[in-house]
Amino acid sequence: MAIIHQQAVMRAESGVDLRECEGCFIKKDSSGKLVLCTENDTAPLGVVHVGGDKGEMTDYLLPAHQGIVGVRLHSSPGSVADGTRLVLAAKGTVKAGTTGTQVAVACEDGTGEQLLEAYLTLPTTLAAPASAGS
Repeated sequence: MAIIHQQAVMRAESGVDLRECEGCFIKKDSSGKLVLCTENDTAPLGVVHVGGDKGEMTDYLLPAHQGIVGVRLHSSPGSVADGTRLVLAAKGTVKAGTTGTQVAVACEDGTGEQLLEAYLTLPTTLAAPASAGS
């Protein structure tokens, strides 16, 4: 079988302005164009690598990407240290979390709105642990 793509990088048309969204997680809208994820999404398509304006092409990294990438922290990301699980937050950003959709793991300590070094994981829904005695 022929190799279609040598790396886990794809390109699609932007449905919104993604030029300032490096490191933000995206999905496709009903028209097949890229838009930012919300914290309630469970299957992000990937993370913006080089964003385009509305109607332009955006390059994005798939969750299977093997390198260390920049992911954008939410303005209130909680306590983020090396090894922290990162889950989706508002506007395609991520935050520390034990519930929600895990999309990455931090490779360094971080603070709000930082482009943080992380490695991507396959999107996984983390559920709150069952309470004792239930």
